[in-house]
Amino acid sequence: MRQEEVFSHDLCDNEVNESFEKMVLRDAKLVKPILKERFLKDYILGIGDADEAFKMYCSAFSMDRRTPVRMIVLKPTRPSSYDDLFYIKNAAEGYVGEERIILSTSMQDCILMIIHRTSGKEIDELLHHVAYVVQECYEFDILSVYSQQVPIQDVPEVFKRLRSCTEYSFYSECTKVICETMIKINADSVTLTPQYTGIEKAVSSGNEQKTVVLLEEFFSELERCMPTPAVAKTYCLELYVCIIRCCEAEKIDVHMKGIVSIQEGRSFSEIKEFINSKAVEIARANTPKTINIYSSLIKDTIRIIDENIGNEKLSLRWIASTILYTNVDYLGKIFKKETGMNFSHYVMEKRMELAKELIMGGKKDRIYEVAEKVGYGSNSQYFSQVFKKYTGISPLEYKEITRLSSKKRYNEGSKKANAF
Repeated sequence: MRQEEVFSHDLCDNEVNESFEKMVLRDAKLVKPILKERFLKDYILGIGDADEAFKMYCSAFSMDRRTPVRMIVLKPTRPSSYDDLFYIKNAAEGYVGEERIILSTSMQDCILMIIHRTSGKEIDELLHHVAYVVQECYEFDILSVYSQQVPIQDVPEVFKRLRSCTEYSFYSECTKVICETMIKINADSVTLTPQYTGIEKAVSSGNEQKTVVLLEEFFSELERCMPTPAVAKTYCLELYVCIIRCCEAEKIDVHMKGIVSIQEGRSFSEIKEFINSKAVEIARANTPKTINIYSSLIKDTIRIIDENIGNEKLSLRWIASTILYTNVDYLGKIFKKETGMNFSHYVMEKRMELAKELIMGGKKDRIYEVAEKVGYGSNSQYFSQVFKKYTGISPLEYKEITRLSSKKRYNEGSKKANAF
């Protein structure tokens, strides 16, 4: 092709582009709804020449790239159809108001809205109402995540952030509306040290009460770290495999089917409830068939332990020589035979469970005060060592975990109450 022909060809292309842009500018009012959605969706999703599409959008609709906007992502908490998204979109548009909406469109499995002239408090109230109406009228829940005010040129990156925030619904089903600054899913690697061995031992021995306590600690720690749902499910699967190993061999295949329930679980609470129920079921099946009927001697010993659990002098020899007036070796032998535990181990477990209750009960006791109340006197360091060996974490760490867990449950309850 000669140079003159190349130049002529390029000139024609430029004329076509200029002609198209003029047409867009001239007929903006006629094609506004179509162009607004197309240009912005292409820009947000990075389709084709996204920057050129955004440039065309700004030119056609006199939009400054720095115009402050808010973005909203509304996502059903269960698999949804096109009709579901249509209902959500209509409900949201009705309450937000057409005059505020720059873009309202379905985007993958959610609804995306870009709005302006709306305060954070106002948008929070509007979205709570939308969530309430959708639940009442269409009988399914939605999670709404909204951004801080950002320049409209930043919407592609903000959309990605809001999409990742919708994963928060995995942990908190009762939270209907959140600002993106309220939550951060931990996308980085999360290292936990779950007490799988302790849980497995409790289930295999038929200790239902200890099984429940250890599982609650496991789930509280997992929720505190808040890894991505995929990582959380991995930890839950590891736990579940440990639990079902404790059942009778012929039932393992039946319980293995439960792995699918964890993999497909839609929420943290759903998976937690499933694992708890299976663990308790297996623990009960492992409970010794013969029920221990304690002799009067051991009943008296257990009563004395309960009454003196905070006494630093509590020991098998002290009980035998000063209260029951019996041979210490004989008492120890009978105690283990009837309870299945050594005296010292039985007392240690009693003290550790009481310590956990004191820490979880919202008391303002310092660690050394807890140590005194459970029979360790002034030796708080030794108490901390025993506590960590028993639970896997230090008393201070346990206190912080329970504090954060209680605070989280309180905040979620308050938000739920305020939503109505």
